[in-house]
Amino acid sequence: MPDIEVTAIRPEPTEADLRAQLGQIETSIDAGNYHPGPWDRFVRAARNQPDDVRGALAEDASRVSRKLHMRTGRATMPLARALLIEGAATVGGAVLLAIGVAAGSFIFGLLGAAVWTTTFQPLVKVGTGAWLGINSDYAYLEGKAEPRFKIRFGTYLAQPRWKRIVFHLSGIVGSPLGLACSAALLRPVLPGTAKFCMVIFWIINAVNVVAFVGGLMGHRKLGPVRVAISSGGVAGAESREALNLGA
Repeated sequence: MPDIEVTAIRPEPTEADLRAQLGQIETSIDAGNYHPGPWDRFVRAARNQPDDVRGALAEDASRVSRKLHMRTGRATMPLARALLIEGAATVGGAVLLAIGVAAGSFIFGLLGAAVWTTTFQPLVKVGTGAWLGINSDYAYLEGKAEPRFKIRFGTYLAQPRWKRIVFHLSGIVGSPLGLACSAALLRPVLPGTAKFCMVIFWIINAVNVVAFVGGLMGHRKLGPVRVAISSGGVAGAESREALNLGA
């Protein structure tokens, strides 16, 4: 008889298995010797668990996620202050756009569009997250003046998959929306600037589509960029799991 190759089927991890993984990750973070990999594996396994398991893991997952994110000593700020900064910048962008339209100045128009492109993204994503029950934990600075927002990971993990997908899709809407709104305001007076905004609009959308398709196809990286750091990529990965297209 010909040899028959038997492929072992790995059992799905239990809640106890996932708690053990979290414990190992936390221990390595506390000891200062964590290396990338275990957290991503935990996340991929945990988000495929039933509702009750994900809910039970939520608080511990938030704590470990916070430790992991803060292990490099990031500077943080309260959410209210960060949202105030983003809101004030958005108002400032509107003023720049108004000056650009009134004076016919492409420089002011372009600056206003750049501000809206930057600020609409976090405001849309944080707002959508709050509506879905996915809360931000804190804001932080990372090599630039604009604050970024860290989600409270457990509130994300505990949500049903459709909410998690919508949350990440909202992260690819804000910047194109800022450009489209800017272009609409500038078009009557500065049609060239408006066209430039729409060129950038389509480039950003194309990048987001590539990231989404990459995640949907199961790619962990697109060139040097990890799919997991982009909203489109994670939305694609979650969609792949929802469609049961394989690991």
